[in-house]
Amino acid sequence: MKQLPRYKALKIIHDTHGRIFSAKFIKKDGTARTMVARIGVSKHLKGGTNGASAKNNLVTVYDMKKGGYRMINIKTLLTLKVGGELYEVV
Repeated sequence: MKQLPRYKALKIIHDTHGRIFSAKFIKKDGTARTMVARIGVSKHLKGGTNGASAKNNLVTVYDMKKGGYRMINIKTLLTLKVGGELYEVV
């Protein structure tokens, strides 16, 4: 498992360009969660604007298992698996 600085994790997520990745992070309520997700999905959008932005350290992703949009907080990210490569976020 390679170590990945937190500031590079956001770039790696954006560099997936819609490919599926896995992320393990701590949710707002303090529990750990592993999510299989993609970015760039626009099929289920209903309009409006996204209130979250990169300055809040939140990334909007599409959860492949639950079939809906979710947010990942980069500050609480523990591991990231992209293209078969597992990273520990430090």
